[in-house]
Amino acid sequence: MVVPDLGNLLVSLSEVFPLFVNLIFLGIAVLGIGFGTSGLYALYGVAAGEHKFSNRPVTIDTAFGRLALAGAMIVAPVLLWKFANSFVLGGDITYSMFNYGGSQRGSTCEQIRIAITYFFMCLGALAWLVAGLKLYKATSGQHDGAGSAFLYLVGGTLSFFINDVAQLVGNTIKMDVSLSNVCTMIGG
Repeated sequence: MVVPDLGNLLVSLSEVFPLFVNLIFLGIAVLGIGFGTSGLYALYGVAAGEHKFSNRPVTIDTAFGRLALAGAMIVAPVLLWKFANSFVLGGDITYSMFNYGGSQRGSTCEQIRIAITYFFMCLGALAWLVAGLKLYKATSGQHDGAGSAFLYLVGGTLSFFINDVAQLVGNTIKMDVSLSNVCTMIGG
């Protein structure tokens, strides 16, 4: 049995991580549909005045909060895909992740850089999912983490666009800290 080296393992992960990101985005969209249904049901309950058997009646704020959250969860992944190439520096990687052709081909070093980028994109998408769940709890009256949902949104965005963050940090401190230095570090 041939044991693959770390380089081959990371190259194969560059084809697996985009699938995880797409599955997380699909989960976010499905949860958004569920949250929208919940918001419409809450809006119906407010309009019909049917809260006789509830110890916590639904308010109009809850209904519209759930509908706004549902809209954001359904539309955000599509907007990221459509406009990734127009407003971010690392847009080519983001855009190519959603193409059905798979990841870009190049040297082993370039594939490792892409795998690391996709790993951070996966972490960012997961943080957005957690933020959506925390915001839904906040619309339900459980105020245990609405403030931390903002931190998950910001952290997820920074993680998803890791190439751009590295470029901005590098420009600020006048030092190249981008992921393209991976090839330089491993001599490829």
